[in-house]
Amino acid sequence: MKFSRLLKGAALTGGILFAVKGLDDRLETTHYIIESDKIPEGFDGFRIVQVSDLHASVVPGITEEIRGETPDIIVMTGDLVHDRGSYDPGILLSERLMQIAPVYNVTGNHDLYRTDYTKYQNELDNTGVITLHDQSVTIMRNASEITLSGIEDPFSEDGNTIEQNIRTSIKTLPETDNYHILLFHRANHMDLLKNNGFDLVLSGHMHGGQIRLPNGRGVCAPKSSWGSDSPLLFPKYFGGHYRYKNMDMIVNRGIGNPMIVPRLFNRPELTVIILKYKRREKQL
Repeated sequence: MKFSRLLKGAALTGGILFAVKGLDDRLETTHYIIESDKIPEGFDGFRIVQVSDLHASVVPGITEEIRGETPDIIVMTGDLVHDRGSYDPGILLSERLMQIAPVYNVTGNHDLYRTDYTKYQNELDNTGVITLHDQSVTIMRNASEITLSGIEDPFSEDGNTIEQNIRTSIKTLPETDNYHILLFHRANHMDLLKNNGFDLVLSGHMHGGQIRLPNGRGVCAPKSSWGSDSPLLFPKYFGGHYRYKNMDMIVNRGIGNPMIVPRLFNRPELTVIILKYKRREKQL
């Protein structure tokens, strides 16, 4: 009887600890150092804060957290708002972030799904945030420059159309010899971005796999990614740093949770990318 009570107590304690740890929703900041000999020396130490998949959530302390990272620019990689409900939290956050650093944005599927998308986008433009609609801008620092591009979310319920939209968007971007950063929402289509001259791709959409195993592996993909080659369970790109040849890919786990299923072992995430100049080795 005594052993049985001990066993039940241990199980209860373990369940409580599991829930507390698994449902921890404190904002987490992840840092990545990206080193390349294509990064100009003038951009050594350049800091980018990435926000993704806010879904118009109200996140206490997020502005202070971002300000403390002293970003040179802030990028938002889609789904700043949700497809329904008020978009005011996304607009308010954008206004606050503009007081910290220049902000660049790309659309996500939930942004475009809104029936009042045009009104929302106009209000976002009025904050000073630059949304890159299949566009590129040149970022200057210390007499050096890099290229920042963003492509529209390939919004469609047809998988083939989505892929064609991505290819069309890529073709609209100018060719450049600069270090080239691309903002793109849907990480599940990351393989379509390979071999297109991008050096760093910043993405989101996958919500970290929604449920994560203790080792960090994402378990399931959002419903809106089911039309792609990415599997529903254990998707290929779910969160973190990936590399293909000379291209780095960072997938932000996102902040909001539009799904009924809670985020489990999957804290809301900000990512900070620090560019590092790498001196080229002399050819013998």
